[in-house]
Amino acid sequence: MKTELTLNVLQTMSAQEYEDIRAAGTDERRELTHAVMRELDAPDNWTMNGEYGSEFGGFFPVQVRFTPAHER
Repeated sequence: MKTELTLNVLQTMSAQEYEDIRAAGTDERRELTHAVMRELDAPDNWTMNGEYGSEFGGFFPVQVRFTPAHER
Protein backbone atom coordinates (compact mmCIF):
# COMPACT_ATOMS: atom_id res chain seq x y z
CA MET A 1 0.00 0.00 0.00
CA LYS A 2 1.33 3.42 -1.00
CA THR A 3 1.36 6.25 1.50
CA GLU A 4 -0.66 9.30 0.44
CA LEU A 5 1.71 12.26 0.31
CA THR A 6 -0.18 14.73 2.47
CA LEU A 7 1.30 17.90 3.96
CA ASN A 8 1.82 16.09 7.27
CA VAL A 9 3.67 13.24 5.55
CA LEU A 10 5.83 15.67 3.53
CA GLN A 11 6.75 17.55 6.71
CA THR A 12 7.85 14.38 8.51
CA MET A 13 9.84 12.79 5.67
CA SER A 14 13.62 12.64 5.99
CA ALA A 15 15.98 13.87 3.30
CA GLN A 16 16.76 10.24 2.47
CA GLU A 17 13.09 9.47 1.93
CA TYR A 18 12.90 12.29 -0.61
CA GLU A 19 15.99 10.94 -2.36
CA ASP A 20 14.54 7.41 -2.34
CA ILE A 21 11.41 8.63 -4.08
CA ARG A 22 13.49 10.44 -6.69
CA ALA A 23 15.54 7.27 -7.28
CA ALA A 24 12.36 5.16 -7.61
CA GLY A 25 11.62 6.61 -11.04
CA THR A 26 9.66 9.15 -13.02
CA ASP A 27 6.17 8.22 -11.84
CA GLU A 28 7.11 8.40 -8.17
CA ARG A 29 8.97 11.68 -8.64
CA ARG A 30 5.97 13.16 -10.48
CA GLU A 31 3.69 12.13 -7.63
CA LEU A 32 6.03 13.73 -5.08
CA THR A 33 6.34 16.92 -7.11
CA HIS A 34 2.56 17.19 -7.50
CA ALA A 35 2.09 16.64 -3.75
CA VAL A 36 4.48 19.49 -2.98
CA MET A 37 2.94 21.77 -5.61
CA ARG A 38 -0.54 21.20 -4.12
CA GLU A 39 0.72 22.75 -0.89
CA LEU A 40 2.31 25.84 -2.47
CA ASP A 41 0.54 29.11 -3.14
CA ALA A 42 1.79 30.86 -6.25
CA PRO A 43 1.35 34.61 -6.47
CA ASP A 44 -1.60 35.81 -8.56
CA ASN A 45 -1.02 35.36 -12.29
CA TRP A 46 2.05 33.16 -11.77
CA THR A 47 2.31 29.54 -12.84
CA MET A 48 4.22 26.61 -11.36
CA ASN A 49 6.09 24.11 -13.48
CA GLY A 50 7.47 21.00 -11.79
CA GLU A 51 10.63 19.18 -12.85
CA TYR A 52 10.10 15.52 -13.64
CA GLY A 53 13.41 14.58 -15.24
CA SER A 54 16.38 16.89 -15.35
CA GLU A 55 14.97 19.83 -17.29
CA PHE A 56 15.95 22.30 -14.53
CA GLY A 57 19.20 20.55 -13.65
CA GLY A 58 17.89 17.50 -11.80
CA PHE A 59 19.77 18.22 -8.58
CA PHE A 60 16.85 18.00 -6.15
CA PRO A 61 14.05 15.48 -5.53
CA VAL A 62 11.51 18.29 -5.99
CA GLN A 63 12.14 21.39 -8.01
CA VAL A 64 9.42 23.84 -9.01
CA ARG A 65 9.84 26.82 -11.30
CA PHE A 66 7.59 29.85 -10.81
CA THR A 67 6.90 32.02 -13.85
CA PRO A 68 5.10 35.39 -13.92
CA ALA A 69 2.36 35.90 -16.50
CA HIS A 70 4.46 38.28 -18.62
CA GLU A 71 7.13 35.58 -19.21
CA ARG A 72 4.84 32.74 -20.38
